[in-house]
Amino acid sequence: MYPAKYFQTSEEERHKLSVLINDNALATLLVNIDEPLPHISHIPFHFAEDNASTEAENNVLIAHVSNQHPLAEKLLTQDNVQLSLVFHGEHSYISPHCGTKTNNANGNTRGQVVPTWNYAKVHVTGNATAIVDPELKYQQMKISSQHFERDQQKPWQLTEVSDKRIRQMLTAITFFKVSIGTIEGRFKLSQNKTAEVKAKIAEQVSSRNKPLFAQQILDS
Repeated sequence: MYPAKYFQTSEEERHKLSVLINDNALATLLVNIDEPLPHISHIPFHFAEDNASTEAENNVLIAHVSNQHPLAEKLLTQDNVQLSLVFHGEHSYISPHCGTKTNNANGNTRGQVVPTWNYAKVHVTGNATAIVDPELKYQQMKISSQHFERDQQKPWQLTEVSDKRIRQMLTAITFFKVSIGTIEGRFKLSQNKTAEVKAKIAEQVSSRNKPLFAQQILDS
């Protein structure tokens, strides 16, 4: 089995997937167009309901692309376009030189023996459908703006731009929704190590100015 079972997300941990997506909106999008290899690009997504719970129960993601994007062109001729998304959480190199190596009673070395890399990712597959109604596109632009501006001291609003400019933007982009088919977590956080070893690894990660990722390792 790959990845190892302890690096996969259990049903009880599915809330972590929504949290990672909300905190790391920029996804790697992979979609087959008319080439042997998939088209790859990087697009921000958010759940359809901005006030959705952190449980992975909201099964629709929203995004938009330029009309020049290959996905936009395909959505004009196809109702449902299959695609894959990868959302990237934090990651860090893990060196064996972090004070984790010890010997047990049999003389075998325990701890982080070789270099590795810890990471948190979410993989999504689903079907994309274009949002074509002008009023729905306007409402979605408003929702998306509010979502991504939510942490700003003074959030930007659509009313700051003229109606003419808004209409121009709406005609130049394609909004679409992704109905999620599968959603899987890939959290490699030293879950197969002892609490003592994880503490040393977390200390190493924290020293690289990644305290939140260090805490994830401790909590895994």
